[in-house]
Amino acid sequence: MNVRFSSGACFVLFCALCWPVAGLACGGFFCQTLPIDQAGEQIVFRKDGSQITAMVQIQFEGEASDFGWVVPVPSTPEIDIGNNAVFTALDVATRPQFNLSRSGQACEVSILGTSTDGGTSVDDNDSAAGAGVNVESVEEVGSYIATVISGTDPQEVANWLLERNYQLTADGAALLAPYVEDGMKFVALKLQDNRDEGSIQPLILKYQSEKPVIPIRLTAVAALEDMGVLVWVVGDARAVPENYLHVTPNYTRLNWYTGSRNAYASYQSLITDAMNEAGGQGFATDYAGRFNNLASRLPSAERLRDNLNQLGSSGNADFIAGALRDFGSDPSVLSALAAVLPLPEGQTASLYFDRSALSVSFTGEELAAARAALDTFIRDDVIEPTRVSVDLLDDNRYLTRLYTTLSADEMTVDPAFVFNSDMGEQQLERNASLDASCINGETKWTLTLGEGTGRNDVMVIDAAGPVPLAAPAMDQAASWKVERTSSAGLPVVADENSYGPVSVAAVSTGGGGIGVGVLFFAIAGLRRRIVHS
Repeated sequence: MNVRFSSGACFVLFCALCWPVAGLACGGFFCQTLPIDQAGEQIVFRKDGSQITAMVQIQFEGEASDFGWVVPVPSTPEIDIGNNAVFTALDVATRPQFNLSRSGQACEVSILGTSTDGGTSVDDNDSAAGAGVNVESVEEVGSYIATVISGTDPQEVANWLLERNYQLTADGAALLAPYVEDGMKFVALKLQDNRDEGSIQPLILKYQSEKPVIPIRLTAVAALEDMGVLVWVVGDARAVPENYLHVTPNYTRLNWYTGSRNAYASYQSLITDAMNEAGGQGFATDYAGRFNNLASRLPSAERLRDNLNQLGSSGNADFIAGALRDFGSDPSVLSALAAVLPLPEGQTASLYFDRSALSVSFTGEELAAARAALDTFIRDDVIEPTRVSVDLLDDNRYLTRLYTTLSADEMTVDPAFVFNSDMGEQQLERNASLDASCINGETKWTLTLGEGTGRNDVMVIDAAGPVPLAAPAMDQAASWKVERTSSAGLPVVADENSYGPVSVAAVSTGGGGIGVGVLFFAIAGLRRRIVHS
């Protein structure tokens, strides 16, 4: 996010994930060992006037004593916790959908092609300040101890963190310097002594700022190559990148042919290629619009509360086993129970789900105390965070989902987002149509892009041979259009590729190296327009 914090930028994330979960992550982890690769970020921003609320997902595996997370903010924030299940549901609800309609009839027999239906669909802390560091607040928030600090010397701030086992590497002070110089404060998180790594939940920060910003520069210390960054922004209009490019991919290169799930995986790879072509600093818009039925796709705090209340008349062992049955998919619930009802030696967590085993293994007093603690935890640390998380999204405001991938050497600018009421919506569905025919024993087919792709009714492939089982290789750019966006007006085109249809003489399925066809592409009428602004 390249915006000066002195002019209203928002919070900054340190992202250096320890013990990463493949394909997931977000947060700024500084462990007792060196930071390990950061695999991705998922963030929700909401803007209300001059107030920004940010909900950040944190993925971590390792020893609880190693956990440490730091996030700079422009002012002392209100701190709360969210629910991981909301991130999961939000991702699924707003993920781009790729629909291929088929017409005509392919030849029934082909070397590596499809049957007449065209293929198989695959759908679905320490409060003491050090020298030059001010401790502004210390509070327990969910499973965390959150300490807000400030300072004027980056090295002193780095020393304070290092003394408390936030490992910044040798570049720590240099990484902190831009944010210290901008007068940022820092929220430093540790887990409470009786909580383990399963207790980690999303962090919610509410503070005064004029625009959402992802502080990506500090992530470079431990980012994976082409790390995914997924951002949702809630506001009064469509959110657009202010200082990154806006990139629309070339959907000709998408794998439309084997179902929506495979198409989405293909889309993620296509975005990586498109961003690299654009210079590594851009975002694609997955969705932009008013998601009227989003609430029905998200967890309901009311339903969760009703489920818990229904256990009220149960005995202690039945209550505990029932609560884990209903809420045990959240690892923080099991962690909270284990903290107050430690397992006997040699037993596994499956004991907690068995009412008979509970009654045999623990006294009535132990079960009663554990029941009370578990009931309180679920209400305070699961149900209430669910309500707070959903309330960020559930009011029919404009929702924008943006996606990119970034490597460490591209994380030189912190992306900022502004709101543009002049730009249209981006629907979830991307549509295309495939028309096939069998002529003299050979399949002929065309692919035409449809609504949601930006190139409605444009025929992009004119092929002879079997319909492929993967996106055919072609000599075309991964991006269709690269634009500069701002808070007003339509985008300014920086780079646009325009192609005639690809003519495919024979298509290889690329199926694990077993394809026998040879690709012959004649790219008709390639035209590239560069607009300098």
